Amino acid sequence: MELSKSIIQGWQAIHVSGQVDSKTVAELREFIDTKLDEGLPVALDMEGVPFMSSAGLRTLLILHRRTQDMGVLLALVGIASEIADTMKVTGFYDYFTIHPNLESLPPA
Repeated sequence: MELSKSIIQGWQAIHVSGQVDSKTVAELREFIDTKLDEGLPVALDMEGVPFMSSAGLRTLLILHRRTQDMGVLLALVGIASEIADTMKVTGFYDYFTIHPNLESLPPA
């Protein structure tokens, strides 16, 4: 898994590339815990994520709670259709604002 962060239109974009599963989720959680800045909305860029396990879905909920505690918006960006389908079936999808790509984020 590859992780990086950038600022796009006032959003802090966390770029994730690779599978998010039980083997890689700790790395993603650590990145989120250490790299998020208070006060900026968060866009989780998942355009490079072909697969997400239940451990990854739990991490999305943790990120959702964290951004709520920070008082900032959270958007998921570029979710693969298979991941979106799983999120819909499990009820996770309704918790998130979804954008097709980073360019579609509104200015923060």
